[in-house]
Amino acid sequence: MTVGVFAGASFSAVACFTMLHHVPTPELQDRLFAEACRVLRPGGVFVGSDGRADLPFRLIYLGDTLVPVGPETLPSRLEAAGLTDVRVTPTSRRVHFTARRPA
Repeated sequence: MTVGVFAGASFSAVACFTMLHHVPTPELQDRLFAEACRVLRPGGVFVGSDGRADLPFRLIYLGDTLVPVGPETLPSRLEAAGLTDVRVTPTSRRVHFTARRPA
């Protein structure tokens, strides 16, 4: 994973959709969260969603990288990356989230 390509506080928003489960370890996912926070301007928003680790989702990725992001641990992981105003909304098939870089 490349880190530091963009200057800090460069973006007003960062988004990631249906890709977190492809990041091969929780530690690298946490680095992604920290990098999102780093490149956000103060008050900037980080939004995303990913699939839930139900049986159909697991079957689709059989033999591929699959590291699901659990909705129960996601708030503390985003906060540990320096983000605030964390909201995690799990549905039966997806996990949606928003967070902000502190102003």
